[in-house]
Amino acid sequence: MSMSYLADSVFVWPTMGLLAFLSGLLRGFAGFGSSLLVVPVLGIVVGPVVAVTVATLLECLATMLLFIPAVKHANTRIVVPLALSASATIPLGHAALTIMNPSMSNLLISLVVVCLSVWLITGGAIGFPRGLSGRIFAGSLSGLLNGFGSAGGPPLLLYILAGPESAEVKRANVITASGLALIAAIASMHYFGLLEHSAVTGGLLLAPIFLIGGIVGVWLFRAAPEKYYQRVALSVLLVTSSVMFLVNLLRVAA
Repeated sequence: MSMSYLADSVFVWPTMGLLAFLSGLLRGFAGFGSSLLVVPVLGIVVGPVVAVTVATLLECLATMLLFIPAVKHANTRIVVPLALSASATIPLGHAALTIMNPSMSNLLISLVVVCLSVWLITGGAIGFPRGLSGRIFAGSLSGLLNGFGSAGGPPLLLYILAGPESAEVKRANVITASGLALIAAIASMHYFGLLEHSAVTGGLLLAPIFLIGGIVGVWLFRAAPEKYYQRVALSVLLVTSSVMFLVNLLRVAA
């Protein structure tokens, strides 16, 4: 089935609407992960460059909804190095996105995330050091993956979830660090000419559904017992990264 057929199919917009709602739901509850759902599916229809741009724009909308409430609970000692190092490497990811075929690279990235998710869920330890060097490494990796595939959430999540903080603080750290890095992401997209009309239009059309999903996700987070947060966050990370891997595997095989 060709990409042009998919783009013209009557199933595309209902599917994109459902995807936007589920992505917003995940972002509102866990504070991450919406791009991991959006980019692989949308990339098949409109290509990876537009998909990454739409996902980043939706992340900006989610940040507007979640950022202010999250900041007051965030640990700045952890968040600032993560955000600054991510901001520094986002342009490198965008540069790679504009000059490379991302299919094979995205396949390898998603495979790594799947392996890390399984490792964590089965009780494995995080490889990132807990000091400043670990934050810089996790943030830099996040920024690179964010620019290249809008997949910067997992390194931040894997680092932050390993800490001793409460679920509320961990979620706030994820939202705040990724939200600050989005400022650099938008500036970088403008520099590389990624803010195409079709991408901006697609983001605006999906935005209301995405925001509704985000509001429901925030409500679910507040209603759910704290002990479930980390388990749900890691399970969602495994499922979404597995979907990301399978989609990219099919893309490479085609």
